[in-house]
Amino acid sequence: MKIDGSLTDRLTRQLKSVAAGQNHGNATICTAPARVDVLGGLSLEAGGVVAQMALPSRAGVALQWREDGKMIFLGQQRRQNHQPVILPSAAFFCADGQSRDPFVSRWDDPQVAWTAPLLNVLQSLIGLGMTIPEMRSAKGAPGATVVVDSDIRAGSGQAASTATTSAFLQALSVSRGMALTAIQKAHIVSEAQRASDGNHGHVVDALTVLSAQDGPPAHLLRYSAQPHSLLGQIPLSRDIRIMALDTSVTRESNRDIFAEFHLTGAMGAKIIETIYRDLGQRHNPIHGYLGNVSPELYRRYFRSLLPRRIRGADFLRTYGQLNPEAGEIVGDNMYAIRTTLDHLITEYEHAEHFLQAMEELSESPAEAAISAERQLIMQRAGRLMLASHHSYRLRLQLSCPQADWLVDQFSTAGPKSGTYGARITDCGGGGTVAVLMDASDRATDTLLSTISRYKEEMGMDVDVRQAGAPGSAGALI
Repeated sequence: MKIDGSLTDRLTRQLKSVAAGQNHGNATICTAPARVDVLGGLSLEAGGVVAQMALPSRAGVALQWREDGKMIFLGQQRRQNHQPVILPSAAFFCADGQSRDPFVSRWDDPQVAWTAPLLNVLQSLIGLGMTIPEMRSAKGAPGATVVVDSDIRAGSGQAASTATTSAFLQALSVSRGMALTAIQKAHIVSEAQRASDGNHGHVVDALTVLSAQDGPPAHLLRYSAQPHSLLGQIPLSRDIRIMALDTSVTRESNRDIFAEFHLTGAMGAKIIETIYRDLGQRHNPIHGYLGNVSPELYRRYFRSLLPRRIRGADFLRTYGQLNPEAGEIVGDNMYAIRTTLDHLITEYEHAEHFLQAMEELSESPAEAAISAERQLIMQRAGRLMLASHHSYRLRLQLSCPQADWLVDQFSTAGPKSGTYGARITDCGGGGTVAVLMDASDRATDTLLSTISRYKEEMGMDVDVRQAGAPGSAGALI
């Protein structure tokens, strides 16, 4: 299926201009969509339930093998060119095309840094036995040309790096006929990003950009993060739209918010497990996941027993070490245990109830005029999105003025204008706002008016995409 003709045409032209004279065999072109975190976000780090959707913005990779022993990487993002990277293929493959010891690159070199997730994927597939095809000519060593082109803005909170990395992995897999499952590919993409400085990739994000179905109807993906599995895709009713508004604000990149919440959440889970043990509970009912703590039980009993803040050294002395995968506790650092758990557990609750509302709406047919009962369900779903945003904004200070302005505008307009709720997405700090609205003309007018006023108030443009619209199919579809 040709999902994005303009993107694939650009990739084809760029590849031909670079690989001429050295190309071998047919080119492989694969693309992957952006994604929006509709609700759940940081509760990924607590084993919670997460709702995501794919977007029609895409990243693409064109791959063609070469005969001159060069690995050439060319790339651009939103028409901004990356620095070309040329590496010897001997760093990855022996002369006969067989794999060799993993190549270790200097990720701090700015000329190489943008390719770090791609090189990590290449290393992973080499470890799984991938070889370069035999060349037509005996002269020189095998190599490859890799062209990257993306319409997803870096720092938008729409998984730009995940989409590019997934497209590259898919191109390599198709080119070499490697049979890998979606979850195997998602793990490779996630680990490739995590191993690259300044990148965060989650298995759930990769599953979305690999596996999302194309619209219509739009599909809402429901995940469990225990540890990470796709539970199903909810087809949205035709009278509902979820829009993704890129604020043009680049989210903060000098902090790994997900890693911070993963660590602090693990600390909170360890405290709760200790409370259970001290009460004589032999069986651990949460199994290491905060998502298994009942929100009601948390608010009634556990919350008052948790420290607001605790020094790392004090935690280690009282509760001991965590599993290494949770991260490293720094003795002199202060950790906001209660605030973190307040957000993680309520966010899980918000996402679960939101998904239930979407299921209720999908099970009954949409009507020409939205019934009072459907209005109430949509209002409930919108309030859950607003509650999530306020938690980001007030508990965590992870919003930004531009996102707050947009959320406030849609909240003020309200259901009478066809808009029901909005929230900042991903790990906050900028990026994208998700909006729940109906399919009426009045909702469209509200959206267009808000976008116009945003330009006047903030001096920036808003890039708008309808989640799950045609062109949102995952890389594997």
